[in-house]
Amino acid sequence: MRVQFGLFAGLLSILMSIAVARAEPLVLGIAQVNVTPSVPEGQMALSLDLTPESRQAFAEFTTANVGKTVNLSIDGTVMMAPRIMEPITGGKLLVSGNFGGGEVERIARKILDGDVKVQVDVAAVQ
Repeated sequence: MRVQFGLFAGLLSILMSIAVARAEPLVLGIAQVNVTPSVPEGQMALSLDLTPESRQAFAEFTTANVGKTVNLSIDGTVMMAPRIMEPITGGKLLVSGNFGGGEVERIARKILDGDVKVQVDVAAVQ
């Protein structure tokens, strides 16, 4: 009986860790958005400050997913897919990429107006 219980407990533990790894996308609350210069020169990036609730949730998300690739999406479009190297607990994100002229400013306005959703989730392909 003990062997069966031990096997069941071990299986349950594995299933729970799989559930955490395949968690639902995390929608982030944004407290502040700024447009800032990025490297390489001449490009712009979005600097996002998370709300206190999202800062905590994002810290937990990144802690649970160290070593994994995650998608950061704005309004359903994956903007970047970094690999989490360590927990991110400061509540600040920098989103950079090849934005077209004025695109960063438009996205920032939409985020500030609450017209778009910013979310992260574990990438399907690692």
